[in-house]
Amino acid sequence: MSALDGIRMVRRSVRLALGLSLALATGAVQALDVTISAEYLGGGSGRFDNTTPPGGLCKYWVATCRTMTTVELPITYVKKTTKGAADPRDHYFIKLPSRRDVDVYHDETGEARRMTFEWMALSQSVVITKGSLAFSHPLYNRSLNGGCSGIGYVSDNTLSKVTYLWRVTNPQAPQGCWSYNRFAANGLVTDAIVQDTSVAYNLDVPPPYRLRAGTYRGSLTYTIGPGGDFDFGNDVSQLSGDTLTVNFVLDVRHAFLFEFPPGSDRAVLEPKGGWSAWLAGGKAPTRLYRDLPFRLWSTGPFKVYKLCQHTADVRCGIVNDNAHQVPVEVALSLPGGIQYQGRPVEHLPLPTGRAAALQFESLMPTLNRPGQLHFAVGRADVPSMLAHAGSTYTGQVTVVFDAEL
Repeated sequence: MSALDGIRMVRRSVRLALGLSLALATGAVQALDVTISAEYLGGGSGRFDNTTPPGGLCKYWVATCRTMTTVELPITYVKKTTKGAADPRDHYFIKLPSRRDVDVYHDETGEARRMTFEWMALSQSVVITKGSLAFSHPLYNRSLNGGCSGIGYVSDNTLSKVTYLWRVTNPQAPQGCWSYNRFAANGLVTDAIVQDTSVAYNLDVPPPYRLRAGTYRGSLTYTIGPGGDFDFGNDVSQLSGDTLTVNFVLDVRHAFLFEFPPGSDRAVLEPKGGWSAWLAGGKAPTRLYRDLPFRLWSTGPFKVYKLCQHTADVRCGIVNDNAHQVPVEVALSLPGGIQYQGRPVEHLPLPTGRAAALQFESLMPTLNRPGQLHFAVGRADVPSMLAHAGSTYTGQVTVVFDAEL
């Protein structure tokens, strides 16, 4: 009785990339910087993959680096330590920065997203050059105090160099940590030369499937020195820098694909069960419809709208040879995990034109899940079509799935 011809499904395959970088700006002579990177390539895990080169601590503590993300920091200095000092800051002393929020901004749109960054553990290689080394090195025969717990220690054959890894007890608000050699004589002064610094960190990033495709950037700057964000206690000299800037670069590439079965470019609208019952003298149909199935791969937000060859109010129209036109409802159903304005998408009418497009949000990656497009002529318009029995109604509808937000 009626047909909806030439339904074109415009599929835009868009890959969203989320790369995360921690970079320290190189401005003044004493400004240090470092880069952390990660990316999201549209996988089903829904998580970023860290691509930052690992910190030096991973050479000794491989198992730790399987569960924590690490980075090398360009911080070196000399610390004078005094055994038996009343002030913990006169021992081998470390206090790391507290947790911070950081906003990152989309390169093209300026859209802001907030992340949380905190320092989880610290490793340094520390050398001393004089004294009875087994009883002089502040990290040998150690007593560790304050807001850290020891994970591991490695020393060279002469005991002049010790590399340690300490876990921060409270990353949200770290407390000072200090170490001394239990068997060293009170009053013993040593110069501890810090040659290498690396850290484990935690970056709490918005789920990538809630981010639009593109690159986000932001930064944090920390002070270094007594009373600073990185505080190494009293009697510190030869610091390699007085600030550390951490630049974050978030790069997201989403998977996005709608797959329709062959023949989906033409939808024939019919009553339930076909036309045979009515042609045999049965009851007149009250609704004509066709549902087109598809499979969906999507790991991020996208928009959908329709374009009409013939327009009937906010709907598309189909027309017969006598120019009689009736409206067709075009609606969409999407799999669970994708929502519109916080609700599941079931038979949601599609608007006409890009300016009116509906934006859908992902609650999780959606990979190879079913959905449907629905086309229908409603109860109020079927009788007028039956009055033109024998004619064919046609019209073209273009449904646009757009991940280029």
